[in-house]
Order: sequence, then structure tokens, then C-alpha cells
Amino acid sequence: MTMWLASCCYAGLRGGAPERLAAAAQFGAGVLTLLCGLLGHAITDLAVGIGLAITDLSLFVALTLIAIFSARFWPILMASMTGCGLFGHFGRLIGPDILPAAYYATVAFWGYPTVILLAVATSRHRIRLKRYGIDYAWVWNLPRRYRNGWSVDELARPLPQN
Repeated sequence: MTMWLASCCYAGLRGGAPERLAAAAQFGAGVLTLLCGLLGHAITDLAVGIGLAITDLSLFVALTLIAIFSARFWPILMASMTGCGLFGHFGRLIGPDILPAAYYATVAFWGYPTVILLAVATSRHRIRLKRYGIDYAWVWNLPRRYRNGWSVDELARPLPQN
């Protein structure tokens, strides 16, 4: 939980637009997951599972939209990891008698790499800003020459020579 909170705060404060949006989506999904866990004692186990599935589905949709419009690769990877966790909920709906450890392994396992990926993506964003002075967040911000096949190194300003 500490790693999740630290990663979301780091991305929210130091990341570009895709990192901040992904951090907000992960933070919102995390808060809703915690609320489902707290309300789990008052409602049935199946309702909690459906609430978690809806939360994960909304996170998957948000990350997929970021992946479609972002000029970065990591949102594709993060959305696919979230999608793998989302498929674990279908096992619970098909077979409600699934072992809790198996359900946890298929659903919660995929949350840990996404938290690490968000922190690494934010760090890489900071490195690109330092190296190139700019880091294009969205595909419509990319220069036309880059979209026509030029490399980033050919477009970037030269680094100072020591």
C-alpha cells in the first residue's frame, strides 16, 4: 500500500500528462477497492466481487484510453496487465466456489507490476526531459517529421559537449 501511494504521488507530482492521468486512475481504483473491502462485511461476497470487477474494468478503460492517445509505450503494457487481472474476475463469476488464494493470485498479482511500472515510467519521463528538454505526451503533439520516420535523436537539440 505504501508503494502504491508513493508511486501515485511521485507520478502525480513529477510525471507528464499520461503519468498523472494514470496515477489518478490508479489512485481512484485503489480507493474504491479499499472501500469494497471495508464494505465487504456488510454485503455479500459476490457483491464485493462485482464491485471489484467494475472498479478494475473502469481502470482498464481509463488506461486503454491513455494508451491509445499517448506517445509512450508503457500505457499499453499497463493496460494489458490490468486486463490480465480483469480476466481473473470472470473466473469468480463462472465458478463462485473458487479458492480465495487462487482468486487473489489471478486478480491482485497484476496490481504490483503496474505500480512499479508507473514509477519507472515517471522516472523515464524525467530523464527524457533532462536529456531532450521536451517529452511529447500525446500523439498529436509529435512533430510531423517524427511521424514521417525521423528518429528522436535527429529532432532533439544537440547535447552540450564537455
